[in-house]
Amino acid sequence: MKCVSYAASILFLCCIVLNGSSILCRGAAEAKQEQGAIARNSASVDVLRSTEVLKELENDYMKVVIYSDATADLLDKKTNTKWQMDPVMFQDEGAIDAGHVWQRTERMKPEQYPGRFRGTRLGDAIRFTLLGYHLKEMGTFKCDVKLDGPWLEFEVSQIDEKLPSLVFPPPIESESLVFPRGVGQWLRKPMPDRRFWPFVSQLNMRWFGGLKGDSGWIAIFHKEYADAGVMAAEMSASPAWLKSLGKWSYPRRIRYRFTTGGYVGLAKAYRAWAIENGLYKTLKEKMKEKPALQNLLGGRRLSMMQADPAYTRRYFQDVLRPFDEKLIDGKVRVEITHAQAKEIIAQAGALGMKKGFAMLRGWVQGGYDWSHPDIWPPAEELGTIEQLKALCSARGPIIVGLHDNYQDIYEQCPSFPNGVVRLANGDLLAGGYWMGGQAYILNSREGLEYARRNWPQLAILNPALLYIDTTTAVQNYESFDPGNLQTRAQDAECKAQLLKFFSDKGVAMGSEWGADFAIAYLDYASTRHSRVAGESIPLWPLVFHDAVFSTRGRSRSEPGKPNWLEDMLWGYFISFGVQGFDGWKKQAEDFKSTLRVDQWHERIGAEEMTDHKFLTDDYAVEQTTFSNGLSITVNFSSADKTVGGIKLPAYGYVIKE
Repeated sequence: MKCVSYAASILFLCCIVLNGSSILCRGAAEAKQEQGAIARNSASVDVLRSTEVLKELENDYMKVVIYSDATADLLDKKTNTKWQMDPVMFQDEGAIDAGHVWQRTERMKPEQYPGRFRGTRLGDAIRFTLLGYHLKEMGTFKCDVKLDGPWLEFEVSQIDEKLPSLVFPPPIESESLVFPRGVGQWLRKPMPDRRFWPFVSQLNMRWFGGLKGDSGWIAIFHKEYADAGVMAAEMSASPAWLKSLGKWSYPRRIRYRFTTGGYVGLAKAYRAWAIENGLYKTLKEKMKEKPALQNLLGGRRLSMMQADPAYTRRYFQDVLRPFDEKLIDGKVRVEITHAQAKEIIAQAGALGMKKGFAMLRGWVQGGYDWSHPDIWPPAEELGTIEQLKALCSARGPIIVGLHDNYQDIYEQCPSFPNGVVRLANGDLLAGGYWMGGQAYILNSREGLEYARRNWPQLAILNPALLYIDTTTAVQNYESFDPGNLQTRAQDAECKAQLLKFFSDKGVAMGSEWGADFAIAYLDYASTRHSRVAGESIPLWPLVFHDAVFSTRGRSRSEPGKPNWLEDMLWGYFISFGVQGFDGWKKQAEDFKSTLRVDQWHERIGAEEMTDHKFLTDDYAVEQTTFSNGLSITVNFSSADKTVGGIKLPAYGYVIKE
């Protein structure tokens, strides 16, 4: 039994008054050693009670003791590191997924409550009751806990339908938290707000973790990740589970294990799991299967916007913007014709681009975004189909790829609204307001069928590469369309099958942002990864650098700082935006200044990233190392630095052979 002393109780109440949040308070060290007693917090005197041991597990890797308030003592026997699960995690009073195209990540205090747990034995399992304010019983669920080698698995089932969502198990106390958000995120101070991060729009890999010095723990979702996310607040993070089509229709599982090596160790633990579970295929394997993909190793992307749609007055009215009379002309605005694209490719080669690809955007009927998924015939304003075919069929050092989309559909398309996701009330799921106007989200099963329908036309053009927009950037959707129901898990599977369909045709595949479920079929990811000093860590390349080529949008930098330094550090290839045919002529110097990135990428682009380090206290100097022994040290500071005897110029780098 664990006992809470009177003095500790007073301390609990004081802590709660001062902080207004869940704070763990410990009893005397001597008492803990003698009795295993740990004083625990509460928002109510009524909840201060004895807690009993409900389950004890032990093997060669860890020892686990679970108590009736859902707290747990965890011992990593390999490093003798002790961890503890806290008794409280925020719960949403309503459904987390409200049926929006992008789930709202911010959670307000009035919509959440500090959830606590009361458990009793249920055979070899535990029956937990979730408690709300004033010990109100919100609902119950069954929890099975087991050890499987180095893994600690929690399986949650028989969840009360009264619960709109469930955040469980409670968080593990940690000095810092690690999340696969963007390139990677390392949080070392309490968050100022509360967040729910779903897969894959916010978390591009199905794990999260925590650190205490060099020791760590990692939590990995498996098949159940589609109906899950992470709830994070302060310095706490827990799995958050969602209903599927309004029901708790199957068990939810998550596995924990301990690691060493800091955040690099966490990334490598997930890499090993991804390889073991089929979420991995090397670039070297992919390049053998698709020779055109070799153009991306040491290459770059020329991103060409060929045509914009013709705007109407309604377009500006719907976004509450003043009319732009220069744009309201009823005509597609041509930026780069097919003939001009061919000329730009030739000029890029003359400027020093040895290989890579040109991505044609807005080639579809009506210009960019206008006609997805009814893309045929191509925009006649840009030239003939034969000209476009000649561009796409070229297999020289600079190949051509086409932008396409099977997630969005627009009102002006003949196929609308066939296949659009339906909300529980029957409404269509509206997407973003893009260049084609208001988009609606396709059921991914139907998106796959549209892709199959369109392939004969795309095959005429014979592209070496396709960029299927948004597929690996958005969350998983469920659809309540009568007779065509779709769960989030089915949505994720059909997105993977969409990429596989095109990949099986021998076409190199790209998509937006990138996500772990697609790695077996995805050849390159167009990310929006950016750097925050001391917080951004390269989790994505530490796991998948040798499995997918990555690039990113080139954002503006502070004066004097090249906006390609991150590309050098992370081993990404350059994406160069061509600003129209007339604008291209003014971009020559900028284009040539980035050729060093191509040269570096040629050497390490298909190698595993084996390590990352911060080398200065201000986190301005970072170093990455690759499996062929090459490393690069980058100085993101506006001042010269000397680290380990190596002189680094401001905004400069040094490559070590």
